[in-house]
Amino acid sequence: MVCPCCFTIPSVIIKLLATASALSYGQRFLTKNSNKWVRRISFGITLIISLILVGIGLFLLVLANNNDLRSRGFANFCAMQNLKDGGPMNEVRCAILNEADISGKVLEFGPGPGTNFKCFVNSTSIDEYVGVEPNTYFKEEMMREKEKRGLTFPLDFAPLRGEDYVDVMSESFDVVILTHVLCSVDSVETVLANAERALKPGGKMIIMEHMTAGQGTKLKMFQEVVGPIFNIIGNGCKVLDMTKIIENYLGNRFSVQLDEFEAPLPAFPLLFARPHVKGVATKK
Repeated sequence: MVCPCCFTIPSVIIKLLATASALSYGQRFLTKNSNKWVRRISFGITLIISLILVGIGLFLLVLANNNDLRSRGFANFCAMQNLKDGGPMNEVRCAILNEADISGKVLEFGPGPGTNFKCFVNSTSIDEYVGVEPNTYFKEEMMREKEKRGLTFPLDFAPLRGEDYVDVMSESFDVVILTHVLCSVDSVETVLANAERALKPGGKMIIMEHMTAGQGTKLKMFQEVVGPIFNIIGNGCKVLDMTKIIENYLGNRFSVQLDEFEAPLPAFPLLFARPHVKGVATKK
């Protein structure tokens, strides 16, 4: 049920509907002096494109105003993606986590369906694991993934936004994991602050996030086009300059080693998310 007073129409939807309308009227103007077959063919093509744009716009409108549907759909999508054990992206993911030597008490923000669990299979050094995940549709998938991987560490599911995880005991975790989560939070700095507070001195913050492409590049322009759409279907995901945000916030309180790279993601539908940053920040 959608609250009428909370009903919103994101600007990207207005642009899609306006484009569909402009195509319809523009086609009539541009072909008014053409023969009837050109007009008919042009009208048919324009009609199909306009209907597709309207359909996408209405679909996004429903998602934008139904949090439950959006959360459930995103959870199902991520769970299906998590079924793939192999692939170059999983190799990158597991290489980062394995090199960091995950052990002790582990806190992960935005674990989703337990996407990183496949990288913990050969680890017996995790004593306790806490997953902070506001999308409760992920809980069952996470428990199923833990059992599938034969992981025996205690797991606590905290159904909270990363910004709201404030009651944790200070300096109580050895490792904090942040992979593909900071893009979708309301305040990256607040989540980093909560992670910093939870982390012991000498503890490690493991980071892998997608980020904005270089200024003036075609990919940057593409990100600006598809970003508002993915913000709706991707549960609030945004394209941000993650390297700058993370380095500026952590400052000299951490020893930060970040590397930017192009993630091996498929061109469709994730070309815009190929620019990535990964690394480890160690608390001083």
